[in-house]
Amino acid sequence: MSSAVLLPPSPELASGQVMGRVGWQFQPPAGSVVNAWLCHPGGCTRLPASRGQTDDLAGLPADTPLHFQFSLQDRRQRAATLQGLQVIVNHQSLQRP
Repeated sequence: MSSAVLLPPSPELASGQVMGRVGWQFQPPAGSVVNAWLCHPGGCTRLPASRGQTDDLAGLPADTPLHFQFSLQDRRQRAATLQGLQVIVNHQSLQRP
């Protein structure tokens, strides 16, 4: 299952910027264990926990669309609704002073 596409709240804010460290969080229901990835058009990075930070996306344009991808670890498990999906992208200018 995939989340909706996540875009910067303001395109002007991300224009001419690149990603640095990216933080994420999501909340699976109690008793549900999921596999999770944070994806961009060129690929995905595995998320080892329901919250954390990664530098795997560093250098990508800050206006790159992202989305979460999830699967249940136990295929016999019933569908689960995840809540609190959040991505925080630290970014910086392409230009160095």
